[in-house]
Amino acid sequence: MPEGGRYEKIPRPESIQYFLDAIGRHNKVRNIEQVEEQLFKITKTNGRKVLVHLTNIYVVSEAEVIEIMSNHNHIDAIVTISTWNSYSVSGKEVAKANKIGLFLMDEFVGALNFEGNLFINYLTPYQREQLKKEKRSLF
Repeated sequence: MPEGGRYEKIPRPESIQYFLDAIGRHNKVRNIEQVEEQLFKITKTNGRKVLVHLTNIYVVSEAEVIEIMSNHNHIDAIVTISTWNSYSVSGKEVAKANKIGLFLMDEFVGALNFEGNLFINYLTPYQREQLKKEKRSLF
């Protein structure tokens, strides 16, 4: 790792720029501002503010969610930016229990279309279809 592990948690500059560009073009977003290295304030077209912690953690687990919450106690979402990143079931559950959405980038883009629990519990169309298939297979 030539950068000494710097980007294990912190997104690379090009990933941050991608996030700024992609979210800035979202039809429900009026403005996006980088507040800190990993903290972004999004103002939606309805005036609602969404505070996002952007990370590059390979698998966001319960421990990482707790650590992020301890550093930023008023966030609305945690987004892990890289395509190959993911999160654990327990990480997602801890985030939800604290009214924080834990998302992959594509999930977050979809979640921005919603508010409240629909935002926090957002599932992509693919995830919804998979859930339907699993429920059908139980009977």
